[in-house]
Amino acid sequence: AILCRNKTYFESLFIDGGIDHANGEKSMLDDLCGSIPDSADFPELKAGLRNYKSTQILRIGSRDLFGLASLVEVMAELSGLAAACLQRAYDLCSLQLQKEYGQPLQDDEEDESKIATMTILGMGKLGGRELNFSSDIDLIYCYSSTRGETSGGSRNEKISLHRYFVKLAELITRALHQVTEDGFVFRVDTGLRPDGNNGDLAVSIDGAEVYYESWGQSWERAALIKARPVAGDIALGEELLHRLKPFIYRRYLDFGMVEDIKLMKQKINTSLSRKEEGERNLKLGRGGIREIEFFIQTLQLVNAGTRPQLQQRNSLQMLRLLLGEDLITREDQQSLSSAYQFLRIVEHRIQVVQEQQTHSLPQNQRDLEVLARRSGFVSYDEFSFELERHRGEVSHIFKDLFYSAEEEREVRPEANFIFDPESDPDLVKDLLEEKGFTNPDAAYDSLLLLRSGGPNQRLTRRGHRCLEKLAPLLIAELLGSPNPDQALNNLEAFLRSIRASHSFFSLLVENPAIVKLLISLFGSSQLLSRIFIQRPELLDTMVSRSYAVATKDRHQLQADLTEQMALADDYELQLDSLRRFRNEEFLRVALNDLHGHMQQGEGAKQLSWLAEVCLEQACKMAQQELAGRFGAPFSVSTEGQEQQTAFAIIGMGKLGGLELNYHSDLDIIFIYAQEGETRSVAATDPGRFRQISNHEYFAKLAQRIITVITLATREGTVYEIDTRLRPSGNQGSLVTSLAAFKRYHHESAQPWERQAMTKARAVCGPVEFTEQLQQAISELAFERPLPENLQTEIYRLRKRMEEENGQEGDDRFNIKTGRGGMVDVEFITQYLQLLQAGRLEPLRIQNTVDLLNSMAENHILVQDDADLLISGYKFLRRLENKLRLLYDQSINELSAHNRGFEKAARSLGYSGTGLHQEHEFLKEYQSVTEGIRELFEKYLKPQAVLSGESLS
Repeated sequence: AILCRNKTYFESLFIDGGIDHANGEKSMLDDLCGSIPDSADFPELKAGLRNYKSTQILRIGSRDLFGLASLVEVMAELSGLAAACLQRAYDLCSLQLQKEYGQPLQDDEEDESKIATMTILGMGKLGGRELNFSSDIDLIYCYSSTRGETSGGSRNEKISLHRYFVKLAELITRALHQVTEDGFVFRVDTGLRPDGNNGDLAVSIDGAEVYYESWGQSWERAALIKARPVAGDIALGEELLHRLKPFIYRRYLDFGMVEDIKLMKQKINTSLSRKEEGERNLKLGRGGIREIEFFIQTLQLVNAGTRPQLQQRNSLQMLRLLLGEDLITREDQQSLSSAYQFLRIVEHRIQVVQEQQTHSLPQNQRDLEVLARRSGFVSYDEFSFELERHRGEVSHIFKDLFYSAEEEREVRPEANFIFDPESDPDLVKDLLEEKGFTNPDAAYDSLLLLRSGGPNQRLTRRGHRCLEKLAPLLIAELLGSPNPDQALNNLEAFLRSIRASHSFFSLLVENPAIVKLLISLFGSSQLLSRIFIQRPELLDTMVSRSYAVATKDRHQLQADLTEQMALADDYELQLDSLRRFRNEEFLRVALNDLHGHMQQGEGAKQLSWLAEVCLEQACKMAQQELAGRFGAPFSVSTEGQEQQTAFAIIGMGKLGGLELNYHSDLDIIFIYAQEGETRSVAATDPGRFRQISNHEYFAKLAQRIITVITLATREGTVYEIDTRLRPSGNQGSLVTSLAAFKRYHHESAQPWERQAMTKARAVCGPVEFTEQLQQAISELAFERPLPENLQTEIYRLRKRMEEENGQEGDDRFNIKTGRGGMVDVEFITQYLQLLQAGRLEPLRIQNTVDLLNSMAENHILVQDDADLLISGYKFLRRLENKLRLLYDQSINELSAHNRGFEKAARSLGYSGTGLHQEHEFLKEYQSVTEGIRELFEKYLKPQAVLSGESLS
């Protein structure tokens, strides 16, 4: 079509010899400068770019089809063409915009007339010099500074630098993307810019840096691997990428990153509407180009932080580098390189027809035959065989990298051993079904795999001997497990995660009691199973010192953490050490709880103290980080003395009540003592510190504490943080001075906020300040007049929670917000506490069970009512614990779906089997919740009698 459009194209290609010569980016830019002069207007620019693009596409495509250029040369020339067109568009659009608005001048201390510039980052295939014939070009526009304005041009109007560069970006995009009578140059996609399509089209390099450091996600790190300055101010682009290196390439392994990329791949797969489309799509389908790219990028993200030589953009070059670093085998490198080149060549052969923007094989058999011939094959059968060979190899390598036990169980193609060589498989499956396996066929396959060690294991002779001894022990415990399906699945995933080393087998063979404990854990708790599968080395912790100690007080936890943190030399190691400590202690508590080695309620206190010492350590780390920049915060005391300003963290909800559970968020409020300013505490060089207000300092401190706690590293996170209970909620400041905190609760707080204050407890901070803070909390909660509508408001709020969050039915209950749930008990207790704690100091405590006991002792509740509420609350808390351990999520809903009632009954230890267990459990659950609801109506329904004496 191009050739027939104008006879000059034929002359350029054949008469002038264009088909015989490669053309680099610089040469193409020189051509464009000669054919499109600086004096060209915008329509002339567009026409010139489109005509030149046609000439070059004809030349590049012809050289490709005639075999005169390799794939690498073709991709590089297409990328060079895009960069040259972008640069010429940048030059001329800049000139035209400056005629209207004048030069973009940025404020600069050294040079007042410094001209602001823009860089254009090429992403994806453009960045990697891997463009194809119908590629979009993914661009990010960044400019040097927001400080300044234009000098004023023909419009006699000065505009901000931001507005100027957004206009420039729009103009450049139109120059390439807009369809005219001559077609278009390249389709432009700017969706990869900071904040995506919701963000500004152009952003300053400072703004880009702040965005990625504060909100950048794993997929953006992967995208930035290929980022390359392709036009505009190249040096500015290199400076930006240099700044972003710590974001793109982390020195430590970001554990959540691999999971994020797996999720991206799943989304790509599910976006293909039909299975056939998935097989047809060379880019997104099974064994496609995207899998190769993801494979490479993941290994880069994991390793390039400590191996800078891997910080490259081109896929084929990266495969050679990964081989050189022994991160992939030679076989894998050859397979992926061959597949990548084959798939990209076929992709070119598809797209060169009518410039189709597609990555899919044609559906028509005739078109498939033609594509095969165009790709160099005699027939489609030969082509199809080669295509499937490449895709199969890619898929195998990719699946091994992104292994997940659940996926592997669904698609497992083989069974490599048998339970007993002399046993009939059907009889073995009957036995498995009798022992409680819901899918005996799958269980049988998994047990065979367990016996052999699996296809991926390379065991020594000693390892095989250990496995032969160990397999019967494991299988015996699985057959006796109350939840054999879950136990087997978790065991299989665990063995894969450790690659079943002979040292692990030896440990278990020598300690058969551990086998029993391990299978019991895998069958009882998905939460603990996940921890072991992710961190198999924690097995040593389970069978040694940590598991042996059922309980530790707060001082012991603090001492253990201090000892562990002393071994970490830098900030990133400290992050990992904190997470490792939390995981080990969390495991200790959960195992002892699971096996009944601690009284009910003790586990919640252990988890709460653990959270407190982790918060305290996060605070220390954040303060150390800020000290080098801002010094320390100071204020003036009431005696006129200057003193360092204290800071504390208030625990709310379950943390405040020492009732933390598995998967609980930490509800916290940040409080500081007084207003003031920061200054250096060192005697030398005070000028290097930047002085800021106490409020700004503590806001930065709080943000860093949250980062320390919530950042995902290879060791996971510490906790999720919730700060919505602070004054004014999400609309309020993250940190509050003590004076402002008091003022808010005196003047603006809602009744529910006062109710929430009954759980408030200072969990971190200097002793003198936390005592002062706790006294203020006590006064705010209990020593002020109560609102007249308190009872009505609490009752209304509870009913609303039940309707909106409970959502119960015949086969579904909510143990927290449903009828007679834990919130009923907590609301009764908090209401009576607000009524009576003003005159009775013993009632000023946060723990629900302790408070109910105190109310009975002080005759606020009759003993029978207190006993019913305490036993009911403990029952529901125990059930909540079991559900969270079992399902590994923050769960309060109990459902018949997927045998949920039966599993809950089994976890709580009800006698009998199956329906009998389920019936006994539901009978007790309904009895407990109905009893709690009766007392809720008795004490909180608005017509109830309110005096403590009458209630007694």
